Amino acid sequence: MPVVSVLVGDELGYIRRCAEARDETRDANANANANNLFTVIGKFGALDRASSVMKLSPASCARDASDEARTEARQTVVATRRGGRVDVVDARSGCERYKSARCAEDVVHAFGTITERGTMEIVCVSANGGVETHGVGKDGDWRRRGAFATGENVAAADHDGALGRLVLGGKGFGNDVAVYDCREGRRVYKAKPPPANWLNYRAPPWVSATCFASQSECVRFFVGTGEHRFRHYDTREAKRAVLELDLGEGVITSVASSADGLEAYVANSRGLFEVVDLRAGRTRGKFRGNSGSIRQIAVHPDGTYVACAGLDQYVRVYDAKSRQTVASAYAKQALTSIVFDAYTPHVEAENARKKTKTKKVKTILAHDDDGNAIVKKLKKIKKRSTEPSRDDDDDDDDDDDDAPRVEKPKKLRKPLLE
Repeated sequence: MPVVSVLVGDELGYIRRCAEARDETRDANANANANNLFTVIGKFGALDRASSVMKLSPASCARDASDEARTEARQTVVATRRGGRVDVVDARSGCERYKSARCAEDVVHAFGTITERGTMEIVCVSANGGVETHGVGKDGDWRRRGAFATGENVAAADHDGALGRLVLGGKGFGNDVAVYDCREGRRVYKAKPPPANWLNYRAPPWVSATCFASQSECVRFFVGTGEHRFRHYDTREAKRAVLELDLGEGVITSVASSADGLEAYVANSRGLFEVVDLRAGRTRGKFRGNSGSIRQIAVHPDGTYVACAGLDQYVRVYDAKSRQTVASAYAKQALTSIVFDAYTPHVEAENARKKTKTKKVKTILAHDDDGNAIVKKLKKIKKRSTEPSRDDDDDDDDDDDDAPRVEKPKKLRKPLLE
């Protein structure tokens, strides 16, 4: 099992449970029990129930972002706390990358995006339907850029930083799921409520969880409702859901998309954790072991693992294909959120290897006085001089500057005939 790290938040105010799975090949004495492979290695923040962590979200990056900006996005996590406080922390050390800021007191979710200029853009969604965008410069100061209103009683939201789209929904008539363009501050899609039942009664919308489908360019998204209904929307098809399923008997608390966008992970308030095959239109199986309300689902960036955390105080990581538990840890506190730490030691080593990678060894042929060939290996090849060589004054230099210089064998003069 490769090294896997997750960050979880709890009700005491800590981003305190950083769990890491060790590689079995490194520890010859590792027990076969999965619980022994998952360890709690640190905690961030301070004890403050008034600033408990509500949501954690990994930072995204713009489409035109540089490689440095993408690396920074993998290292950054945005934490939404009670009281309107938003923290931007380093996933590895827990240190604040930027100064904390207090937005509206009823903020339910905040999202961060690394722009192509290397600065940070924060989108804060409030329970009253207000959306604020803030720019965080390299000096760490927050600057409000804009705001717009969406609706009332917002309970769930998701943001795509590459396209600047926001999907959100709430509870009550007029608060069904909708998609907004954050850059222009306008609504681009709004779903129609489901049709009335046989009693001609139409229940008010209750969107309890939502997220965009991966690799869908924000045209598909998932919704979980308080009436234990899962819905799959496609903005190209219709205003109503293209797939609707009844899952369990509790409120759906979290939905997530697989890495390829062909499956959806759904969890509810009674510990039910299922995977839905969107092509078949039915559930594919369950992730077992949870006994309490699951608050958030996290999917590994490469889609290999799925993790969840909830009120049963356990962190669990599953294999996405086999649905078997590969690691778990007891956190001792009720957990509210979870994200994967994408910047693992393996990624660090890979980036370091790319930076220190030397040029390929190149072979140069030469000849000694007897005419024998000599092979020389050099690790660094200097650019060819613009001055002509003494041995080939009459030859044209049509080679590129980056091409290796090959020394031509010296011409042996023929003896003069007597």
